[in-house]
Amino acid sequence: MNRQTLMAIATACIGLLPHHAIAQQDAEALVASKQAADMTYRELMQILGRSLTWIQNGIVLENKQLVREGVNHVLHHPAPNHKPWTIMDKADQEGFKQALLSFDPVLDIHAKEALAAAEKGDWIEATAAAARLQTACVSCHAQWKQKARR
Repeated sequence: MNRQTLMAIATACIGLLPHHAIAQQDAEALVASKQAADMTYRELMQILGRSLTWIQNGIVLENKQLVREGVNHVLHHPAPNHKPWTIMDKADQEGFKQALLSFDPVLDIHAKEALAAAEKGDWIEATAAAARLQTACVSCHAQWKQKARR
């Protein structure tokens, strides 16, 4: 996926949010709003990836509880034991902070949509919402994963 496509997806996702929600937060406040956990940002991303798998498996199996569990992890995930943007070089940290502010609420929106559809037994809409969730995940990863310091 090229950079223009990724930016278009991110912009469309941001458009789903109330503008005051982004304007009133900063990356420090976002991280502070989460319970701190003894894990790295990489480990957090692994947990969120498994949560997406739970959601997808729950939909395929028509198992509402499995969807609920996966969504719960997305909505209530902890913060890593460090500032997430420190995984980037200094030149990329401000951009990464903005990505965190943009994508965190988008993930919540799509996870809630998947759950709402699953609760109604609308597995086709649940699938579509899970696809939007996965697209948001991949869009952010495509922009930032290779820039992360290893």
